Amino acid sequence: MGRFVEKIWVRFGLYVTLSVFITLSVVVTFAMWSDTRDKKIFMGNLPPAVQAEMLNLIQINKEHNQKIDAINQKYGLDTHEDISAMTIFGIGLSIFLGLIAAFFSARIFARPLTSVIEAALKISKGDLSARAIALKGHGELTTLTENFNDMADSLERLERERRETVAAMSHELRTPLTILQGLLHALCDGVIPQTQQEYVRLLHQTEHLVRLVDDMHTLSLVEAGRFSLNYSYIELSSFIQEVIPFYLQKPKSFGVDIQLDTEPVFVNCDKDRLRQVLTNIIHNAMHYAATGGLIKIRVAQENTHAILEISDRGPGIDMTEIKFIFNSFFRGNTDVTKGKSGSGLGLAIVNSIVRQHGGTITAHNIPEGGACFRIRLPLATNN
Repeated sequence: MGRFVEKIWVRFGLYVTLSVFITLSVVVTFAMWSDTRDKKIFMGNLPPAVQAEMLNLIQINKEHNQKIDAINQKYGLDTHEDISAMTIFGIGLSIFLGLIAAFFSARIFARPLTSVIEAALKISKGDLSARAIALKGHGELTTLTENFNDMADSLERLERERRETVAAMSHELRTPLTILQGLLHALCDGVIPQTQQEYVRLLHQTEHLVRLVDDMHTLSLVEAGRFSLNYSYIELSSFIQEVIPFYLQKPKSFGVDIQLDTEPVFVNCDKDRLRQVLTNIIHNAMHYAATGGLIKIRVAQENTHAILEISDRGPGIDMTEIKFIFNSFFRGNTDVTKGKSGSGLGLAIVNSIVRQHGGTITAHNIPEGGACFRIRLPLATNN
C-alpha cells in the first residue's frame, strides 16, 4: 500500500481530493454557522412571550409544525429566502481557500520538476555543476531528481576525464614530435651528420608515435562500442608457452627470469588481443620490477573462471596509486616510475581488453614483495 501511495498520480489525486474536501467542508461549516447565527438573532428579536412559546415548541420537537411556520412568517424569518450576502461571502471564501489548497498542492509537485528543468537548461548552456533540488523521502519525484543528479554527475565526470585525456594526449604527442622536429631541423641544417645512428633515432621516435596513436585508437574503439574480437578456442597454458619464448631473451638483459606455473585451462579469446595483454603486463614487470630478478606466471582454474596471474619481485605498487593504475595516461609519481618511458595507456588497454572478454583484472602487492596482476576469464563453454 505504501509503494502504491508513492506513485505521483495517486498522490496528486489525493491532494486534489483533499482540496475539494476542504472547500466543501468550509461551505457546509459556513452555511451551518450562518443558519445558527440567523436563528439566534431571530430568537433574540422575538417578544418574550413568543420567544418562550418558540423554545417550548422546539423542545418538544415540533419545529416544523404550522405554529412555528406562522411565527417565522409573522416576525420576518423566511426559511426559503434567497441567498444572503453572508452566504455568498461564505461560498466565495470557500472557493478561495480551495484554490489556495489546490495551488500549494500543484506547487508541491511542480517544484521538483521546475528544478529539473532549470538545471537541465543550465547544463545545456555548459554549466555542468548545476543540480536539481534534492528531495527527502521516497516516490517518483524523488527518484527523478536523484537520477537526474546522477546523470549530471556522470556528465561532469566524463567532461573532466575528456579534458584530462586531451591534455595528456597533447603532452604525450608533443614530446616525440618535438624530438622529431629538432632532429630533422638539425639534419637539414647540417648541425648533426646524416648517420645511420640518427636515422635509427628518428625511426624510434616515429615508432613511438605509431604505438601511441594505435593505443589511443584502441581505447577510442572500446569507448565507442566498436571494439571487435575474433574468438578462438585455446588452451591458455599452451598459448602462454608459445608467446613467452619471444621474451625469454629480453629479460636476461634486465637480470630477470620468467617462471611458469601452469595447468591446462581452456578459454575462448582473441589470440592477438590476449597476446597484447601479456605483452603489456610483462613489459611493465620487466621495466618497473627489474631489480626483483623474477617474473612468475601462473595459470589455474577457479570454479567457472580461468585465472592468469603475473607477479614480480620488484618494489610493488604504491598503495595510494594502486586504484588509478588502470586509468588512461596514469604512470605514477614514485621513484620507480620516474624516468621510465611509456604513454600510460598500456594498463588501460589491458583493462579494456579483459573487460571485453567478460573478465576482470585486479592488482595487488604480495607479502614476499612485488606486485601481482590477476586476470579472471570465463572458461570456454564448448570446443
